[in-house]
Amino acid sequence: MKKLICCLAAVILLSGCTGVLERQQPVCTGTAMIGGQENTVQIYGVRKQNNQTQYRAGYPFNWNWMSANTFTSTTCK
Repeated sequence: MKKLICCLAAVILLSGCTGVLERQQPVCTGTAMIGGQENTVQIYGVRKQNNQTQYRAGYPFNWNWMSANTFTSTTCK
C-alpha cells in the first residue's frame, strides 16, 4: 500500500511539470572549432549584452550563452 501511495505521489508531482521542458526549435546554426575539428552547433537564441552578441548554443555547449567569437561562422541574422 505504501508503494502505491508513493507511486501516485510521484505521478502527480511529475504531471505538474509537464509544460516546463518544452522542445525548442533552433533559430540558426553555427560552426565552431572544437578539438581542432569543425562542428555544427544548433543555436537556440541570440542576444546582445554589453554591445556583444551572444548565442544560446546547444550540444556541446550545454545550452549556455556563448560569445559570437566562439563561432567561425553562423547562419544567424
